[in-house]
Amino acid sequence: MASVASVTSLADEVNCPICQGSLREPVTIDCGHNFCLGCLTRYCEIPGPDPEEPPICPLCKEPFRTGSFRPNWQLASVVENIERLKLVSRPGSEEEDTCHEHREKIYFFCEDDEMQLCVVCREAWEHRAHTVRFLEDAAVPYREQIQKCLECLRKEREEIQEIQSRESQRIQVLLTQVATKRQKVISEFAYLSQFLEEQQSILLAQLDRLDGDILKQRDEFDVLVTGEICRFSSLITELEEKNERPARELLTDIRSTLIRCETRKCRKPEAVSPELGLRIRDFPQQALPLQREMKMFLEKLCFELDYEPAHISLDPQTSHPKLLVSENHQQVRFSYKWQNTPDSPQRFDRATCVLAQHGFTRGRHTWVIVRVSQDLGHYSLFSPPSPPCMEVAV
Repeated sequence: MASVASVTSLADEVNCPICQGSLREPVTIDCGHNFCLGCLTRYCEIPGPDPEEPPICPLCKEPFRTGSFRPNWQLASVVENIERLKLVSRPGSEEEDTCHEHREKIYFFCEDDEMQLCVVCREAWEHRAHTVRFLEDAAVPYREQIQKCLECLRKEREEIQEIQSRESQRIQVLLTQVATKRQKVISEFAYLSQFLEEQQSILLAQLDRLDGDILKQRDEFDVLVTGEICRFSSLITELEEKNERPARELLTDIRSTLIRCETRKCRKPEAVSPELGLRIRDFPQQALPLQREMKMFLEKLCFELDYEPAHISLDPQTSHPKLLVSENHQQVRFSYKWQNTPDSPQRFDRATCVLAQHGFTRGRHTWVIVRVSQDLGHYSLFSPPSPPCMEVAV
């Protein structure tokens, strides 16, 4: 077999000078050079500087006649043999419809060995007892199988696309619900903040008024007490001086002096009036509405934060025959076809329903509402903005 290098060297010798490819329908012109018939024809159609002058050879520049092309059949045979050698000498480059062993065209297919055969292979001893058919006849049942597989795959792809569309819608619903809850939290806390600010302003204003009333009564008390102290100090000073005087001076107007001291009533003023004391004592009652609002808000907030859906597992023994319960018993699908399910007293036969395997006996439980949609023969889940809650006490 010729080497790759030698075949490549021969191929270079039979290349067309115009297209640089292997000669196709080689023709020889007057100067003896060879070209592809198509390449030379297109070359002659290009107008030269002088339309009256004959075209010149692309290699030697000698003029030649356009009607003097001579087919070179011997060179065409050489080119064909070189092309065949190139295919044989290059690994993996044999023609696909040619037998590798006998270099014959493949016409048959052995169904037992799943091999493509030429005429020589067909007559070989190892294939004589096998089922051998023409390629097109053998391909017919496989084409049918491929068509069935394509139909199944396309159907499954459509189901997956439907699931994708349904789940995308569900995800969008959930995202909308999350955005709604976020806005609700923001508005609730904004309302609470505004309410607290208003209540704070009201309570501080009331405290400021109480503070002002206390200071006012303190000033009035200080003025009254100071006057009383001054009057008592004046009487004490007068009596002390009277007591230090001689008897004659002491006895002068002594009775009127004693009467004045004895009949002097002591005024005992109060720093804070009883009414103001009651106002201060009853002030915490003013905060009761605030306390109630805060209690309700905290209870609602704790409930929302403590929300966790109950894990409900469906009981296939109770499902209606048109309901398909998933293997994990967490989802259910509607089917228009009546399923062949075992008969049991617990199974629904009229209402399209299914029960959970376990119920609730105590505690607080929340769950997600299930909304049924039979548009595409399936059930879709729906999460409400505020999940329902049930309290069971035993």
